[in-house]
Amino acid sequence: MTYSVWHRGLGITLDLTEADLGHPEHPRLLDEIYGNYQPDLLYCLEAHEAEGFICPGFMTIRKVHGRPHAMHVAKGERAETKAERDLHKALGEYTAEVASGEGFRVVRQESGVQGRERIDLTVEGGDHHRLGYEIQLAAIAGGSVDERTRAARRAGLTPLWLVNHENAIPIDRAPWARLNVQSWRDVTDRAALPVRGGIKELHMSRCDWSTPVPCPRRGAGRCGGRHGSWEPVRGLYYDEVVRRTATGELVPLYMPRPAGRRGWHMWVTPADKEEFLEGRPEPVPGMPGEHRADGPLLPAVPRPAAGREAPGEGELRTELTRARDDERPIDASLWHTEPGPSEFSRPFTVGQFVIPGDLVAARRTFTRAIEHAADIAAHLPSGADLAAGRAEITGEQRERLADARRRCRRLAEEMHTHPWWETTGDRNAAREALLYAAIHGSAA
Repeated sequence: MTYSVWHRGLGITLDLTEADLGHPEHPRLLDEIYGNYQPDLLYCLEAHEAEGFICPGFMTIRKVHGRPHAMHVAKGERAETKAERDLHKALGEYTAEVASGEGFRVVRQESGVQGRERIDLTVEGGDHHRLGYEIQLAAIAGGSVDERTRAARRAGLTPLWLVNHENAIPIDRAPWARLNVQSWRDVTDRAALPVRGGIKELHMSRCDWSTPVPCPRRGAGRCGGRHGSWEPVRGLYYDEVVRRTATGELVPLYMPRPAGRRGWHMWVTPADKEEFLEGRPEPVPGMPGEHRADGPLLPAVPRPAAGREAPGEGELRTELTRARDDERPIDASLWHTEPGPSEFSRPFTVGQFVIPGDLVAARRTFTRAIEHAADIAAHLPSGADLAAGRAEITGEQRERLADARRRCRRLAEEMHTHPWWETTGDRNAAREALLYAAIHGSAA
């Protein structure tokens, strides 16, 4: 038991030793929580260690001898409201109608473990693809999601959890898709059902000095290569997801997170999945280590530096207030990267100095940036014409010149803070050597 818990809905810490929970501005908060159980509302502030979360995390309040105590909850589900039941039914009927219309076999309410009805419906598509739909609109504990997901897989089904909230628990525990529907009235036709999350596509972005973002793999500088990123797919409708998952045009992929915490589940194309895995076996959720008996898994993710292994309360609060589906791209550079040209990785030797290739590339980029800014300035009206009123500088011209100069300043700052300078004795001589290497040098 614990006396300090995090209230996800209000974003506050509750002190159960206080009659008002430490928040007099919410005088009836204890009664509201105690009488309205929601398995994803309260979270343990001690649910972490160096390798990630170690307890179920979610909690509920019990009264022992009249005093409130917070106890961990591994499983459970809040009963659906009438509105949720109506929406649940409408989504099930719509899914079955779309799948049947595509010629797939649909089975409603397939039994799960211990004879209880678990899976809302199954869709049997082409090439032995069998999808088990779980339409989850009410709050549910993570343990229940895990149990039902395992039961579906034991039955030979690929689970697909359909949710309508960006913080739904299944999002980081099983393959999922998210719709922005709150009423059965929203389930009318395809135009009302764009998919808001769960479907990704692999993008590769260049990592050179023309971009303002440091190399995500190294944490600084640029490597000259290309890094993978999973971008949300836009303009996709739910009926397309029903069809494409049944035909195998979309398949599930799991990508682990750093520090051993739960990873990302997503639906991707087979081509993107093959390119991303590069022949490695797909990771299994909850499986530690970097290897399996049948071959290497995705490369291990670096752990946090010593002394920063367990997240503090502030970091945990930030994590808990972040939406599970924040609709932002997922950085995959630690797992999927194309190497850059040799001039970024091989050093340049000028006299006594051995200069890193990425710094030489930065100096060359800086020279081009200076020339670009000078060219923009050269094509502006002269001072005499401006003073005489014969010409003026437009807002677009001013912005172009300001952007070019900002880029020059950024590149200069990144060059001057490169760690190589700390290894040089004579900085002026090192600066001349860098300039020579950028103009005349060849890699060592």
